[in-house]
Amino acid sequence: MKKMKFLFLALSMLALGCEEDDDPAAPLSNLEITTNVSDDDSGLVKITATAIGAKSYTFDFGDGTKGGSRSGVVEKTYTMAGLNDYTITVTAYDDNFNNSLEASTQVTVGTPVVNSEIVTTLTAGSSKTWFLAASQPGHLGLGPAREGIDGDWWYPKWYSAMAFEKCGEAISDCFCDDELTFSVNSAGELSYVLDNKGQTFFNVGHKEVAGGSETEDACYDFDTTGAKSVEISSISGNVPDTETTGMQMEFSDGGFMSYYVGSSTYEVLSISDDLLYVRTYDSLNADLAWYLRFTAAPAMAVEEEKLETIFNNLVWSDEFDVDGAPNPANWGYDLGAGGWGNNESQTYTDAAENVIVADGVLKITAKSGEGSAAVHYFDDMTLIEAGGATQSLEDFEGTAPTFTGFGGTTTTVIDNPDASGENTSVKVAESTKALGAETWAGSFFDLAAPIDLMAYPSISLKTWSPAAGASIILKLENQANADENVEVSVNTTIANAWETLTFDFSGAAAGTYDRVVLFFDFGVSPAGGITSARIKSENLFEFTYGRVEIRAKLPSAGGTWPALWALGANFDTVGWPASGEIDIMEHVGNNPNVPSSALHLPGNFGGTAIHASTDVATATTEFHNYTVEWTADYIKFVVDDELVHLSYENSDQTPFNADFFFIMNVAMGGNLGGAIDPSFTEDTMEVDYIRVYQ
Repeated sequence: MKKMKFLFLALSMLALGCEEDDDPAAPLSNLEITTNVSDDDSGLVKITATAIGAKSYTFDFGDGTKGGSRSGVVEKTYTMAGLNDYTITVTAYDDNFNNSLEASTQVTVGTPVVNSEIVTTLTAGSSKTWFLAASQPGHLGLGPAREGIDGDWWYPKWYSAMAFEKCGEAISDCFCDDELTFSVNSAGELSYVLDNKGQTFFNVGHKEVAGGSETEDACYDFDTTGAKSVEISSISGNVPDTETTGMQMEFSDGGFMSYYVGSSTYEVLSISDDLLYVRTYDSLNADLAWYLRFTAAPAMAVEEEKLETIFNNLVWSDEFDVDGAPNPANWGYDLGAGGWGNNESQTYTDAAENVIVADGVLKITAKSGEGSAAVHYFDDMTLIEAGGATQSLEDFEGTAPTFTGFGGTTTTVIDNPDASGENTSVKVAESTKALGAETWAGSFFDLAAPIDLMAYPSISLKTWSPAAGASIILKLENQANADENVEVSVNTTIANAWETLTFDFSGAAAGTYDRVVLFFDFGVSPAGGITSARIKSENLFEFTYGRVEIRAKLPSAGGTWPALWALGANFDTVGWPASGEIDIMEHVGNNPNVPSSALHLPGNFGGTAIHASTDVATATTEFHNYTVEWTADYIKFVVDDELVHLSYENSDQTPFNADFFFIMNVAMGGNLGGAIDPSFTEDTMEVDYIRVYQ
């Protein structure tokens, strides 16, 4: 692979003035590294590298991040909690990058072990006892382990316990009567005691630890006496999902939290004064992620509650009794592909085949159709000096770089499919933007050393696009700090042929640009494939508090994900989940006749949302009423006007005290919808009416 001869920033040279080495022609030698660790527990380390004949340096900081410097002096802040050792590797380069010299040193950095906010909440400042949230759905859950940022490992996808499912009617069952006490002493040391009342609920795969013989999960005598120390640290290894605290607890001496799966390390997904939600990984099967919910009060069994509404004045409705498009006074449309970041496969339209009022009902239909992914090719990334001289950055003829795709794009190196015109090279990069990909989908690869945009203010790129006018964005980032970036957009001018596009970075600020990000056909998602519809009452009907009743019959095909829900009207200014979300009904065709409800808000959203489901044997074959009653004091979800299957105590500290608007849609696949039936053709959600009482 042809590689550029990287030069570092001329701006740095100006900052250094006219100082030069005594012998600029001297060969590289005597690379030395010194470190100065700050004593304020901030994790800050000043690293100084010197070498005879060196003109620039790159740094591998030993925690997965890198940097560069012409002077050889950098500052690095380590964030891993606790006392940790890091191996710092420095590479020195001569003036033309023809030669390099490498050396390493080890540094020990201490940052506070205790996350004070989590410890304070866990212990109430001294000591606090937690209990299994047995009355809440999802007090025990099971899902896939981490599969990457674009995976669906961040929630209990496979199993979520119903309220009291693991406890029966007696709260003294061995799983549900556990008491978990966290304490902190004056030195800030955290300890933990599990009082299991003599028995522990064991996962069947670990029964041998207790000498058990049952063929399913069971209670066994097990000694949990004695205090365990607890270390709190930030999560290392795979990138933690953004919907967690990013912290984990590790118990000494085999300590565990109530349900035995052989693990002593628990990720803190969410924590508040009344909720502790954690995830751990089975010690015998790292592909299994277990989820546990705990509360600050013992669970109390309650009788089935029927809704006694306080709202009886009908203030708004749509009876869907006029054939044709949905009433434009009530409904607008969301259009486009990919959903809202849930990796869905449909494209939303306003076509009658996807959304129509007929026979007295609203019909939202997901429908398969023709379509194909968008494929682009690129090659010969070349750095261009102001005077016109060039230097190859990447031509893909040798060892291919490692590409990372996001949003539905994949990139790989292949044989040139059109070795003609401006590009007759053997190998090129192929970028495939899948049907239903996000409009911002793209991919990136990392460089061994930064690009010097002062020396090379332009970059050219050979591209092959299936259409003229496609927006191609070339973005340069700092691997260690993605907020340090610069991007330039250029449109293709021809279709189905190679052309050379030039990206002008002359206005870019100085930075460490060692990551290349490419977006093809930015702002567009490939059309075709599965189409569906999402209608909304945004800016047409928005309301605060009331009883909402929606009568609907749900689709059943594998991969369908219908939803009847409401979103905070201020989402465009405060963002989600700060806006709040009320999911009146969601259903998954891969788990038919089990509709669910959920609330999303800061601290409880995505995989940690407040969630419940209920069995409705004919949800996909008959109409049923899905109701939410929403007041300043509570939010209750009801099916068929009878059983309250989820009740939430509202307060002035939640987002649920302002206007919301309705959304009705049928998504396909994605994080919740799951695998789409290969034989899928179409399926429909029918809505008889929607009514709001206040």
